[in-house]
Amino acid sequence: MDKRTLLMHTAKRLFAVNGFYGTPTARIAKEAGVSNGILFHYFPTKEVLINAMYLDLKDRLFVYSTSQVYKGATLKESIYTLWLAAVEWNLENPDDFDFMQQFENSPYYSLELEKSHGYVQMSLELAQKGIDEDIFKQVPSTLVFQTMSGMVETAVRYLRLFKETQEDTEFKNRLFEMAWDAISKNKI
Repeated sequence: MDKRTLLMHTAKRLFAVNGFYGTPTARIAKEAGVSNGILFHYFPTKEVLINAMYLDLKDRLFVYSTSQVYKGATLKESIYTLWLAAVEWNLENPDDFDFMQQFENSPYYSLELEKSHGYVQMSLELAQKGIDEDIFKQVPSTLVFQTMSGMVETAVRYLRLFKETQEDTEFKNRLFEMAWDAISKNKI
């Protein structure tokens, strides 16, 4: 494992136990077995380290999710595929999910950072497509994205608590329908 990756893994483990503020960079370097200078060579500040870790996780989620989408899918099929892939990836990577939760609820999070990532850009484009095609409620695409992200988080938390539901495809389909209903226009 290269030193940059080792530092990120060590930081993730320490952040999980002590939080961002309770984990000094000197401790990350010490536990990774490198000098402070090496840590600061790769990450000049703790914020740079935390943001790099977040974007690395988003990169891995992006690769995993987009590999599941197929050409010619309808909007609903595409969103379902991305939603399910995000749920599955987060279940398979619980430490990464916990890190993302901590990050997204910290002062380090910013909408600008979030929007800079290809996964989010793709999701926002799908949200805007649904709005433009009058499939989704007429709200900002960012709100559609955040609603679906929140439903992924809710599903993952529930499935982690009730492990017997993790293999229940029909149950996951019902969870997705709840999410879809939250953003789609009600046709009366």
